[in-house]
Amino acid sequence: MKKLKAAIQYECITSLKYICVYYLALGAVLAVYFTISHLLEFKFWNICLEMNTMILVGIIGILHLQEDFRMLLQNGFTRTCIFLAAIVHFAFIAGMLSMVDTAAGIVLRRLLPGSYDTIFGSLYGYHHQIVSGWLWLFLVYLLISSLGFFFALAFGRMQKKFSVFAGTILVALFVVGIPSLFAAVSAPWEDLRHRVLIFAVRCFGFMADDTVRLANPIFLMFLCIGILSAGSYLFIRRIELNRTAGKTSCLSL
Repeated sequence: MKKLKAAIQYECITSLKYICVYYLALGAVLAVYFTISHLLEFKFWNICLEMNTMILVGIIGILHLQEDFRMLLQNGFTRTCIFLAAIVHFAFIAGMLSMVDTAAGIVLRRLLPGSYDTIFGSLYGYHHQIVSGWLWLFLVYLLISSLGFFFALAFGRMQKKFSVFAGTILVALFVVGIPSLFAAVSAPWEDLRHRVLIFAVRCFGFMADDTVRLANPIFLMFLCIGILSAGSYLFIRRIELNRTAGKTSCLSL
């Protein structure tokens, strides 16, 4: 337990550094943007700060394997301890970022009425409780970081050529396969497309009677996070460090 506590403390302190640097940089960019828009008198376009945060948490999830895993493993932490600390790290940083972004969204909507929208509000409307919006955004950030961590581990397990091939296949399926499915006009494909579309819409919480059920996307994201975490744990148990002359030479999976 002492090892786990130390690992979690290290991850949380590291997370605070990431968060401070991120919001300082973002605040500087927004200050410049507001100044230019005021001087040139053009409209402040509708943007979502959450999109920037999604990119950040994705990068954190991908780089976590290279940055923290190696150091913790060299200092005697078990793989299970490192995995649990990583999950806490992702949850902590997702919680902090979602809380700040939710508060920033409320403030910006009052300062810039009609000129700023949040992702949650754009999808589900602004009549929901603030806690619901925060929970949804928290799970989105946690899902993206978990997804980045999982793919970093998965592609690390593969040979370089095979990982490039697998990545190309996934991109091709996403770019070509999904549009082809929804562009199909034959009767069997039309029925399948209709069923897939209805299922996807309900997963996002939009019901047939024009109501919104937030429990659906929340449950779906919890399920996806659980599956990704289980897969990441299976991968991380097989990671080994190659040592040469008493020093770590590379991370082999």
